Amino acid sequence: MSVGSLNWTVFCAESNEFSVEKAAWAESVCKAIGSSSYSQYADAPTWLQMLGSGVLTMIWTAIAAFFIAFFLGSLLGIIRTLPNKPLALIGDTYVEIFRNIPLIVQLFFWAFVFPELLPATLSSGSGEVVAGGWWKNLLNDHPAVIGVFALGLYTAARVSEHIRAGINTVSRGQKFAASAMGFTTGQSYRYVILPVAYRTVWPTITSEAMNVFKNSAVLYALSVLNFFAYTKTMREETSQDIIILILSTPVYLIITYTIKFIMAWIEKRMAVPGLGSGGK
Repeated sequence: MSVGSLNWTVFCAESNEFSVEKAAWAESVCKAIGSSSYSQYADAPTWLQMLGSGVLTMIWTAIAAFFIAFFLGSLLGIIRTLPNKPLALIGDTYVEIFRNIPLIVQLFFWAFVFPELLPATLSSGSGEVVAGGWWKNLLNDHPAVIGVFALGLYTAARVSEHIRAGINTVSRGQKFAASAMGFTTGQSYRYVILPVAYRTVWPTITSEAMNVFKNSAVLYALSVLNFFAYTKTMREETSQDIIILILSTPVYLIITYTIKFIMAWIEKRMAVPGLGSGGK
């Protein structure tokens, strides 16, 4: 089948979602392209609207997960380089566990295993007191929250490795100079070590930001209705695999390149000549 003969108006067909109201922007787009399959009398919104909703969900879950990963990963990277061995052991143990278990397995752990380890509370689903009832309520009502939490913890282990490597690349001379100036350990990290470390490893942090966005597609396993979930449902309902993939591919490329340009702009803004990847 040639590309020109594909049924592009399928995006303006009625979806199988009845939980949201129809959006004017999607109807306007369908009218503008003269879609023969669009019907203003349809009960459900179009697939175009649902895909747009999925993109927004994908973006905010990825951003939220990245902030969790960045701050937790930074904390772990710091404690793993401290002379305090118990703290370093905690950080190393966390990284080894979360980095070596696949994300999909971790999602299922937080969804089905972890709540069984919690005290019994009331479950709104069954109306009974069950183990981890409040956690199960959260999973049923707001699965994206659990998904963001799991994705953030998973990525934090990877970010921690980059931060640790960046801290270890700071020269001993700079560390000794901070001590000679009377800086405490916290002050040395804040004013000397971390500014250098972040500038050094920022390109690898950029890669992790893009990975978080791409990995957010897996959250559909927890019934998070993101872009991937809607494209999967649409493929099953319409059997229009080719045009759906033709649309979804540039969507991912546009967002990942946007992330790349934003992170590159940040790298340029904090670059110091002669220092790190941004130096000359």
